[in-house]
Amino acid sequence: MEANAISNTGPIIHLSEINLTETLKIFKTITIPLEVSKEIKKHNIPIPKNIKIISIDAQSKNIVNLLTNQYNLDMGESEAIALTIQTNSDYFLTDDLDARITAKVYNLKVHGTIGIILRAFKEKIINKELAITKIKEMHSQSSLFITNDLIEEAIKAIQNYKNSN
Repeated sequence: MEANAISNTGPIIHLSEINLTETLKIFKTITIPLEVSKEIKKHNIPIPKNIKIISIDAQSKNIVNLLTNQYNLDMGESEAIALTIQTNSDYFLTDDLDARITAKVYNLKVHGTIGIILRAFKEKIINKELAITKIKEMHSQSSLFITNDLIEEAIKAIQNYKNSN
C-alpha cells in the first residue's frame, strides 16, 4: 500500500500487546507526534523502527488547542489529528471513539487496530489463521476495550473474504 498514516497511541500499544506490529507495514509511512511517542514510552513499549516521530508546526498548535478544548481530547489525540491535517496524510489511526468522531468532523479516514489487522490480512501480510487468532487475542490479551459482537463481526469478515488463503 502506498498510503501514509498518522497514529495515535492506541493502535501501536494494542498491536504490540498481541505481537503484531508487523501489520503496520500496510502503510508506506507511519508518523507519530512527539506527545504520542511520550505516551507509548510511558507504557514501556518500544516504538517500532518504521515509525517516524515529528513535532507539529506552529499552525497545528492552534488546532491542537482547539481540539483539546472543544472536543475534550487528550494532548496525544489532538496532536495526532492536527498532524494528520498538517501533513495531509491518508489515514489517522486510533481506537478512541471521541478521536474517531472528531476525525470525521475533519473528513479524515480512520482505521483502528481491528481495521489494521483486517487490511493486513486482505493484503496478505498475515494469513487467515493468524488474523483470526490475533483478533481473538485483541479481546483476551490487549488493553483495548472491544465487544464480543465486534470480535465476531471481524472474524466473520475474515472467514467470508473471497480471496482468503
